[in-house]
Amino acid sequence: MMKETTLILFFHRERMTYRITIVGGGIIGLTTACTILKEYASVDTLKLTIIADAFSPETTGDVSGGFWEPYGLDLSDQRIMEWARYSYNIFLDEYFSSKAARAGIMELSAYILKGQQVNSNDDTSSNPSFLSIVRHYRVLKSPEIDMFNHLGSITGFVMSSIVAEVRRYLPELQRFLQQDSRVKFIKRKICSLNELKNEADVVINCTGLGAKDLVDDLTIRPARGQVRMRSIDNVFLLYCYCLRLGHACSCSMDQIDVLF
Repeated sequence: MMKETTLILFFHRERMTYRITIVGGGIIGLTTACTILKEYASVDTLKLTIIADAFSPETTGDVSGGFWEPYGLDLSDQRIMEWARYSYNIFLDEYFSSKAARAGIMELSAYILKGQQVNSNDDTSSNPSFLSIVRHYRVLKSPEIDMFNHLGSITGFVMSSIVAEVRRYLPELQRFLQQDSRVKFIKRKICSLNELKNEADVVINCTGLGAKDLVDDLTIRPARGQVRMRSIDNVFLLYCYCLRLGHACSCSMDQIDVLF
């Protein structure tokens, strides 16, 4: 899920340019760059540099599943809800735009199913609070819930959500950024943020899993499993089943079935 970036720049009359460097060229880095350009659209003296050792199609994001759902999060934290709403609204706007097909963005109905034996601290009840964000939802009741009797005793709901095929979405973000003369892409391996201390006024770490090595953050670890893609006929539905130890999803996009 994208998070809204709040960045305050203190402008000084004597300074001619304001240098922001983003380290990381994946989904985190490029969406952060787009947010900064949106917030500071009128600042001509902004110089935004995106540095990464790899860009699409060689990033982790290119093989990730881009399904919008606040999962495994404490939704009592209002910041999480605001980030979720911000991301959903951006994706929804892009879905209704002319670039939706190029960016691999589609709206679909998602069946979110939960075994009643699952005991977790996140807000995955029959009626989680994030449902107020989406365009449409309904709690599953009989006879519709009976279609899933083979899974045992479950609860669930259907919601209107957004899926982004990230391998298409990343190149579209990069094309958008390259149209802005204030933005520069540099392919370069950064081993320490100290390398940038004389090159930028603000450095934003968007390396994701790479932060484990870049800033010695040993708490960084993958939170989900693998992605498997196989060709099938189009079925514009997504099913998620919350297991005791995980979260299984299946969806279809452009004749590609994505499991994550």
